[in-house]
Amino acid sequence: MLNRKIKIRKTVLAHAVSYLFGATVMGFGVHAPVMAQSNATGILFGQVTGQPGTNIVFENTATGVQRTVTPESNGKFQATSMPPGNYLVKLMQDGKLVQSREVEALVGRGVEVNFLPVNAQANPQVGAIQQVTVSGNTNRIDVSNTNNGPVFTARELAKLPISQSVNAIIQLAPGTVKNTGGGYGEVSSFGGSGVSENAYYINGFPVANILTQIGTSEVPFGAISNAQILQGGFGPEFGRASGGVVNITTKSGTNQWEFGAKASITPNALRSPSLNTYYPKTGANPLTDGKLQFYSQDNIVNSNTAGVYVGGPIIKNKLFMFVAAERNSSHSESVNASSDKVFSPTGFSDNRTTVDRFLVKLDYNLSDDHHFEFTQVHDKTKLVSRLYGFNYATFSRNYIQKGGSISINCCGGPNPGADDSILKYTAYLSDDLTLTTLYGESKTTHSQSPEGYNPTIFQTNSSVKSRVPGVNYPIVQTVSTPIQADGVGDKQKTLRIDMEYKLGRHSLRAGIDYNKVASVVGVSAAGGGAWNYYYTDDPTKYKGFGFTETPAEGGGYGTLGYYVSRDLSSNVSHPTSTQAAQYIEDRYQVQGNILLSLGLRNEQFRNNNSAGQAFIQQTRQLAPRLGASWDVNRDGSFKVFGNAGRYFMQVPTNLSANTAGVNLITSQAFTYTGVDPATGAPTGLHAISPVTSVNNQWGISQDPRGLTAIDLKPLYQDEMSIGFEKALNQEFNFGVMGSYRTLRSSNDDLCDQRPINAWAARNNIDTSHYGFPCATINPGSDNSLLLDLKGDGKLIRVDLTAADIGLPKMTRDYIALNFFLEHPLRHGWYGKVNYTLSRSKGNNEGQVDSLQGNNVAQTVGWDHKELMLNATGDLPNDRRHVIKAFGFYELSPELTLGGNLTIASGQPRNCVGELPRSIAPDMGYGSSYFFCNGQASPRGSLGRMPWQAQLDSNISYRPKMLPGVNFKTDIFNLFNSHTIISENATSRSNGNVNPTFLQETGRLSSRSVRLTVEYNHKY
Repeated sequence: MLNRKIKIRKTVLAHAVSYLFGATVMGFGVHAPVMAQSNATGILFGQVTGQPGTNIVFENTATGVQRTVTPESNGKFQATSMPPGNYLVKLMQDGKLVQSREVEALVGRGVEVNFLPVNAQANPQVGAIQQVTVSGNTNRIDVSNTNNGPVFTARELAKLPISQSVNAIIQLAPGTVKNTGGGYGEVSSFGGSGVSENAYYINGFPVANILTQIGTSEVPFGAISNAQILQGGFGPEFGRASGGVVNITTKSGTNQWEFGAKASITPNALRSPSLNTYYPKTGANPLTDGKLQFYSQDNIVNSNTAGVYVGGPIIKNKLFMFVAAERNSSHSESVNASSDKVFSPTGFSDNRTTVDRFLVKLDYNLSDDHHFEFTQVHDKTKLVSRLYGFNYATFSRNYIQKGGSISINCCGGPNPGADDSILKYTAYLSDDLTLTTLYGESKTTHSQSPEGYNPTIFQTNSSVKSRVPGVNYPIVQTVSTPIQADGVGDKQKTLRIDMEYKLGRHSLRAGIDYNKVASVVGVSAAGGGAWNYYYTDDPTKYKGFGFTETPAEGGGYGTLGYYVSRDLSSNVSHPTSTQAAQYIEDRYQVQGNILLSLGLRNEQFRNNNSAGQAFIQQTRQLAPRLGASWDVNRDGSFKVFGNAGRYFMQVPTNLSANTAGVNLITSQAFTYTGVDPATGAPTGLHAISPVTSVNNQWGISQDPRGLTAIDLKPLYQDEMSIGFEKALNQEFNFGVMGSYRTLRSSNDDLCDQRPINAWAARNNIDTSHYGFPCATINPGSDNSLLLDLKGDGKLIRVDLTAADIGLPKMTRDYIALNFFLEHPLRHGWYGKVNYTLSRSKGNNEGQVDSLQGNNVAQTVGWDHKELMLNATGDLPNDRRHVIKAFGFYELSPELTLGGNLTIASGQPRNCVGELPRSIAPDMGYGSSYFFCNGQASPRGSLGRMPWQAQLDSNISYRPKMLPGVNFKTDIFNLFNSHTIISENATSRSNGNVNPTFLQETGRLSSRSVRLTVEYNHKY
């Protein structure tokens, strides 16, 4: 009776879902078998002439594990949640083998295997089993999938000339570009989105940077089995990503023992010299114009990699192991000081970086239907930096160490490192029902130990223009980076459950996932603070933020325009957050060649301060997903597809640390009469401003209820795409896809007290003793805040309209056309060309700001309305034209050539500077406005940086006389292009023309050569 009730309920659910979703889309055409799979598996499906006693057996050729399914009455069959690998698909009749063929399952993809009479392919009919033959090659177009993005296998990655990193794989996919600004490191933008809006998975476990969401922990590169790069259109099983998804699966052990090792070097002797950097000719800075700024031509970089792996059966057909270890080491020597001082005691840097990664993968088959996986990942980066003196008169260092540090997984960058433990269980409960459960934990520890650090001495910063002629400005505090607090790190616990059930034409899937995150975040300025020296060429009139006197009125060197700021900063907090989601999906086969994917995801986010109090709580974030695929010719040669969906992003823990932590950021300006030669500190101080805090961060804990708007909405965007893929012939596939993404909402911090004061004045509330510490809001919308305006501990609700706040609506629109031409691996060669025509336009990049940089979800741009004047235009990740071509050619069984070409138009040029005083007084934001020399300068209005072109190539040699040995040479940037990829957009600062305006801050890396020898052997 119980089984009957379950069956009835499942049938009702299937019809209800298909009615609710299907009725609105029945007019769309699309394909394939009904299917579903978890986010780290693939699917095998097909059709056979049906008759009693027929079974399909899927045998993993590496492990011997088998799965048997019974075809439906119409002959169709499928096996979902299949781990990536090679399978022998066997057609069995009454227990006897009739036919078989070998195929490869890929992560996130479907592979079709048909056993039909040759004349029944277009319109199969039931026939005699002895007539069955293999129906040609595997279809080269995956007509079962509506996701947008390629899958790269280990074999392909091994033959392409790319750096050994996840980001290098991402760059092979269309619609992805490298981020080149903001201080966010070597990370990628997907489809115009910010670099914090991507999700990364290893064997189904999320491994994105816990603190900032920028970057990911990684495994040894040679341990990657499949890498799926999704630019959009992904189903409801994926969330917390409005950019892209990077889905990595690792290798596993097999029934055959195998061993491998590799060693590679990238010697400086084969690296082309870097270019020196010169000051631009501004016409207003005779001390620097056109002169050398950074001496780089003698910089040295040597790197090497060593790796080893072993895999095999602990118990044949039952228990398997795969272990891989890799160490990447690099040694660089470079000048880090500007030439504005002839001698700098810390101007030369000697850095030694070691990246250790290892992977342990255990697979246990309790039976053919019950599979356990355990994955252990270790990723650790250690940097030992030593600083020496450098003399620009002789272009030499003095070998006297004056500082340095030892850092581990530091400090919030795109390679956070982690120790991940992942346990996964897959149960094939029946032909139609599959259960997948995953639990994992991640832990990252960040540390920094400065050498020669004196905590009692402030940092000092000055430039040629800000130093009084004839006065010595010594650098005594050798540590300039923030000092990490003890115990800094991140932890994450993840639980995920997926259930799949096939019911007639419906493949139903439902699941939940839950992340619990905790961080310890803490930094303070080295020495407790910094003396920052400045100069203005208008000392009788210039008044910075909070100034009560001009520098001339302050006396001392102020009469000549010289002044100094005493800046303090510190922050220690223990933020936590939870992220939960539930999803349902019905993949409904409308006809034999039409498939609809109908899904809904519900997400919840909560961010807590150090006391565990929620200051952001977002529930019922409903994200519908619709996909469609049409196998036009019913033979996998021509697919038309489309999808539409909504995608939400959580707020990173980083914002919790900065918004809900105990923050101190203050400044005070002085004039001075001298500089202490022992410490570099100013003497003869005269205050020309009180102690100020631009964002009212005074080192006082804030009530979490006043830190965010009531009912704050998360960042989310809507997207849609449509396209087709067609096999032109046996040699080439061609495809086109158009996509459109639009940002519907985002959040950022508001630090402008003026709207609050205006509201208080209208309501007769005195705010003379109130300081607004910033609050996270939805810019461009109405927002309500709870604030202690009277200072009596009682919160008052402040309702502000969008007009009251004065900020425009956040906008970000991305539109693109992707074209590709692919030659699958046939006749010894593989090649693919992608061309993307796109535009990314708006006033907001997302949670990050690649132009001016800042904390994730706390960018400068939305702090007050004047910062958004002229802010609409082409965004930093806009690359109007991008061509990517890569492939390899097997000249002989021993010799293979590979190539990787990228050609891209340059990113938009900008000019930012100070806000004209005719618009508003100085609010402490310096040169953060879209104004150039006092004139409006809309975003992206200065034209474009140069086009970039880089060709990488390689050649590999596998001598017959040395089985298992492979010698490979990779040449990166073959033509040694030094194209500028980023530059300084600040035109004026402190009332002066910036001497480095439009100076390059980044170029394509010089040509380098990597030499590799590999050995692989199977026993």
